[in-house]
Amino acid sequence: MKWRRIWALVKKDLMEFTKSKYVLSAIIGIPLLFAVLIPVTTLLPIAKINPAEFEGDDTFPSFINNLFASSVDDWASLNMQAQTLIMMAYLMFVMVLMLPIIIPAVTASETIVGEKERKTMEAILASPITETEIVFAKIISSLIPSFFATFIAATGFTIITDILVYPFIGQILFPDFLSLIFVLVFGPMISIISVELMIMISTKVKSVRDSYQIGSLVVLPLIFLILAGMLSFFFNSIATLIGGVAVMVVIIVILFKLATNIFNREKAIIKMT
Repeated sequence: MKWRRIWALVKKDLMEFTKSKYVLSAIIGIPLLFAVLIPVTTLLPIAKINPAEFEGDDTFPSFINNLFASSVDDWASLNMQAQTLIMMAYLMFVMVLMLPIIIPAVTASETIVGEKERKTMEAILASPITETEIVFAKIISSLIPSFFATFIAATGFTIITDILVYPFIGQILFPDFLSLIFVLVFGPMISIISVELMIMISTKVKSVRDSYQIGSLVVLPLIFLILAGMLSFFFNSIATLIGGVAVMVVIIVILFKLATNIFNREKAIIKMT
């Protein structure tokens, strides 16, 4: 692969994203929603409750206590209100992890079929760039906005959550080791899987609208299942996290080969002639 050709296609795609109001609104608006609205609407009402209203409440089930005790210092010594805030903060953090799924579903939907609609696919196919380089470039161009959107949302979410939770627990909740691993490692890997699936869909459909519709039906349930599996060992050992990374790498490689095979230059040229 030649990086000069790949980067030229990436820059072209990024420029196309800036011209699309739908893509820009998703890249800018959704992260702000996750960073501000979600923590404020879920944590602030709990923080405003009179602590006396939590007195006499039963404790959480033992499996929840064991789950959080391994990650939160002095979990057992915290009152019910503080524990509720921590639990809700982690649940809302799971929502932030949806961004590596949502953003690529928007940007990658226009990868191949968007080129066809804009009549720019002919120029790409006529160039010396290979199918592998095209798919790789499409993955990078969709991954960049996804990564930055997730990073911005996670940063905003972290700041607001810590401001709301700190008075109750006396410590900074985020970022911790596992949240960093999910944002910096699993988030991009989930994005790559989502992009690869959307590229395969975008290659087969005839319009961007079809790509959006089929992508929402096919990609999201699969990624949700993957994400649910990741969250099942959210608080487990480093070895489990490494095993999860290895599984994701295998999935990425397999899907990349499938996406490259599905995108057939000869068939694409015939369809446009």
